Amino acid sequence: MVTINVATVIALSVACVVLIKSRVADSAQLDQPRPALLTIGVQIICGDCSGEGQHPIKTYMNRYGSCGQCGGKSYLLASAVAINSLLARATRLRDAQIAASHGRVLPFEAPGFRASRSEKIAV
Repeated sequence: MVTINVATVIALSVACVVLIKSRVADSAQLDQPRPALLTIGVQIICGDCSGEGQHPIKTYMNRYGSCGQCGGKSYLLASAVAINSLLARATRLRDAQIAASHGRVLPFEAPGFRASRSEKIAV
């Protein structure tokens, strides 16, 4: 009975070694291990790791609702920042167009005043 168990263990060990050594490396497989936390497709601007530059560095939110790079909980949605910057750009463009129009003033006239004025011109 003991010899049968020993022989079985040796046979299984040899079979495992042969299978492991004969396996061909597949180039489609990952060379590095997968990351521990999966990120989702929500871009954020993290207050902890966004940097000090003119344009902040965008990162992704992980599945626990924190920054995918540093794990910080202080962040803004990148889409909200983009909308606010587009609105500010549109306001600056409108102000520049108003300033470039040389301050043309349109007269205000009362509704009854216009009819009496046209009668004076027709006479």
